[in-house]
Amino acid sequence: MNLPTEKVIEELSRPEAYPYPVDKVEIVQTHISIVFLAGDRVYKVKKPVDFGFLDFTTLEKRRKFCHEELRLNRRLSPGMYLKVVAVTQGPVGLRFGDIDLTDEIESTPETALDYAVVMERLDEEMMLSELLARGEADAGLIVSIARRIAEFHQKSETSPYITRIGGTRAVKFNTEEDFQQIESYIGQTLDSFTYERIADFTRTFMEVNTSLFASREEEGWIRDGHGDLHTQHICLGEIIQIFDCIEFNERLRFGDVLADAAFLAMDLERLGFTELAERYSEAYLVNMGQEDQTPLFNFYCCYRAVVRGKVEGFRSSDSNITEDDAASARESARTFHRLAEKYARAVLPPTMILGCGLMGSGKTTLAAGLTELLDIEILSSDRIRKELAGVEPTNRRRVPFCADIYSREYTDLTYSMMHERALDSLKRGQSLFLDASYMEPGMRFRAAETARKAGARFLIFYLKADEDTLRSRLQAREGQIGTISDGREEILSDQAAAFVEPYEFPKGTVLSLDASTPTDESVRTAYCRLLLSN
Repeated sequence: MNLPTEKVIEELSRPEAYPYPVDKVEIVQTHISIVFLAGDRVYKVKKPVDFGFLDFTTLEKRRKFCHEELRLNRRLSPGMYLKVVAVTQGPVGLRFGDIDLTDEIESTPETALDYAVVMERLDEEMMLSELLARGEADAGLIVSIARRIAEFHQKSETSPYITRIGGTRAVKFNTEEDFQQIESYIGQTLDSFTYERIADFTRTFMEVNTSLFASREEEGWIRDGHGDLHTQHICLGEIIQIFDCIEFNERLRFGDVLADAAFLAMDLERLGFTELAERYSEAYLVNMGQEDQTPLFNFYCCYRAVVRGKVEGFRSSDSNITEDDAASARESARTFHRLAEKYARAVLPPTMILGCGLMGSGKTTLAAGLTELLDIEILSSDRIRKELAGVEPTNRRRVPFCADIYSREYTDLTYSMMHERALDSLKRGQSLFLDASYMEPGMRFRAAETARKAGARFLIFYLKADEDTLRSRLQAREGQIGTISDGREEILSDQAAAFVEPYEFPKGTVLSLDASTPTDESVRTAYCRLLLSN
């Protein structure tokens, strides 16, 4: 029979429950543990809970995982994890034993009512979370942590067993489990839109990048990691101590090294340290020689934010915490889920998209659809052209083809300004959709050169439609109010005659879309292409 949590907390909070003099005992609870801070030691008792992804419901399981916690955490926290001891019945209540049971793995002492991991108490003022709060964590410190984690990952164990448990199947299982478990929190810690956005991103990214996930397995990047790398689990002193790894579930600890490292990047951003998160991510990827894996790293940042949001949701439902703590946990969960949505909207690497095609082909509509799903800024040649002309965007100009503000010289000026603005945005990491016809190879090469200067990915989304479809759309546009395009049916034939299809680039650069299909289908196809990691 398991001890009631209330009894464990009450009786082990007494200084008399410890095998050495203690002035006072402080209590810290998580959804799975009770941590007793007693002098220069920390005693951690596991709660008899079962969340599916962990099961501490029997004494034997808690004993086993106490030993696992000791073994695994000694990899990144040498000298901190001391021993495993029993919780026994003393003369006036529960007490901690003093016998070192670290090596007693096969048997359980008859007097043991529970078990605890004993740790050296670290300087709480030197926790990364505290240093950040005081403004004392600079980029140099963050880079040192990134280097420490990269060194750990380079040496971490990998094997066919680890790959099988922590590979692609596990990622699919874990993410689907996450979505199943957080669905019941819709309306409490996240809304239905956020839920659908992060779930769709996760599933789509995995679907379109099947070969990438397979190559990560083949190259041996599925390893025995930490599993819970965030700012409260890092202490800075003479050495960098990284503690409290996941011991209770191999599939949550085995995984891609990028998934492990992404946890800390996500946590830094969640705390508002976006620049430090970027420095950490960059330093880690450089030290691992994996600078080209930013899309996958972002995917795992999203995954980690969902996990943390889920855990905070669980904590908010814990009957053993106060209502104030439960409310704080709900707000924390909301923060993590909002961050997950931000990662789900990211386009990486920063990308310049040319929306290429004839008037009426749906470039503007495609751009608008993509901005609902992804963080993409739209630059419109129609808007910039009229800005240069000093007229309102909705002031329609009925002029002959290639005349007035549509002359070759004016068009060159328009595109030049659009590319200048694009360069600035791309250098800031902002992905763009350039909504313009891009009728000739020369125009498209100029755009590609701009993307190259910014170090951005370059894609062309070419919308094709038959003449009848285009004419029908242009006729319908005539009666619309507020449109900024001057495209109209009587000049369509001239534009079509001058248009050169964009096949001067490699196949992977150009995505041809049938503009006569429903908009949702075109948006979906384009969305999948943007999530493809190459």
